[in-house]
Amino acid sequence: MSDQAPIDSNPAEAFAQAYNRTLGLIARREHSAAELRRKLASRGYDDAVTQRVLEQLQDRGLQNDAVFAEEYVASKKRRGFGPMKITAELQQHGISRGQISELLAEQDEEWWANCRAAMNRKYGESVAADQRDLQRRSRFLQQRGFTASMVAKVIRENSE
Repeated sequence: MSDQAPIDSNPAEAFAQAYNRTLGLIARREHSAAELRRKLASRGYDDAVTQRVLEQLQDRGLQNDAVFAEEYVASKKRRGFGPMKITAELQQHGISRGQISELLAEQDEEWWANCRAAMNRKYGESVAADQRDLQRRSRFLQQRGFTASMVAKVIRENSE
């Protein structure tokens, strides 16, 4: 399979090339439809071919944005990221706000535990030494994508 843009003007051949390229991509990991659309467009495939490829993959159960989003959330949670960061990244992958809200709400209680675990991995069980240390911990958790209320609660629990 060549990395060159399709030069064949035959629609059937362009479809076959795009389909095979896309199969190679999803064989490595899940992709959102928007992500695949961007990758095919960057390779020179037109919108009609791209749409046919995506429809074919979805009909065969090989591409599903819901499955992509679930796996993405699980992967990011394991790595210690919070709901705000995951939401932003899923939106970049073309996942709808409604789908994201629904998926993240299902795991609402786990976010508190993940926030605590992220802080404990970084700082251990130690109590913050001073206000500067509290701010450092707070910034760390917010950069990981945890909400201000989660961070405040975890910081408060840690300093008691």
